[in-house]
Amino acid sequence: MINIFQPFGFALLSLLLLGLPSELNAETQEPSKVIECSYVYWDDMLDDEFYFRIGDVYYPMKFLRNKRSKVVSVARMEEFEMFRKVDKPLEGEDLYEFVAETIVPHDARRILFLVIAPNQEDEDYRVFALDDSSLVFGRRTFRFVNLTQQMISVEFAGETQQVDVDGVVVMESNVDEKGGFVPCIMRDPEGGTIYGTRLFAQPNGREDVFIRPSPIKGRKAPSIKFISQFIAIAPVENKQ
Repeated sequence: MINIFQPFGFALLSLLLLGLPSELNAETQEPSKVIECSYVYWDDMLDDEFYFRIGDVYYPMKFLRNKRSKVVSVARMEEFEMFRKVDKPLEGEDLYEFVAETIVPHDARRILFLVIAPNQEDEDYRVFALDDSSLVFGRRTFRFVNLTQQMISVEFAGETQQVDVDGVVVMESNVDEKGGFVPCIMRDPEGGTIYGTRLFAQPNGREDVFIRPSPIKGRKAPSIKFISQFIAIAPVENKQ
């Protein structure tokens, strides 16, 4: 079980729109000076436009509805800050205001930034940086991310893992080449069932499972968002 969430503040160095390196080279060599980033927004619709900063320049975070954004390559950083435009700024005031920040895993080459709007438990926006490399989060796996205020026990594919508050656990689905449905049960610290279903797992896919408190006050069942991604298999060259 790994806990990758930490609060923080930062400025990006320089935006580099580079081609993606091969999966093998990107994840077996020493950490490069460039990381590949994508973004996910919790809600179905954005309630504002968000930006990240490189030096004195602000670049838009281009979210896609219910899926990962396109990948951009940026200079490796230690901290990531998110901003939005100030509504009707007065003369001399900054055009952008700080929204949220997070620490970036120091050894990660690929990062998924998750942005969460305020709710009844979180009064402010939150942003999290997840190590998105295939060595950490590969094919046939599900990544359970606990954004609630209590520990959650996840029973999945015959295994049980405890996911701490602001914690993440990656679990194997163990499906064959045809894929299939895998039972999943989530329990609260007292052992009560708060969620149960069968999740479809693909042999060449991976799935994020973001778990957040229900927006309905007093309801035990959490609100859950699923984000799927297909992982292409590198072609094998024929040897003569």
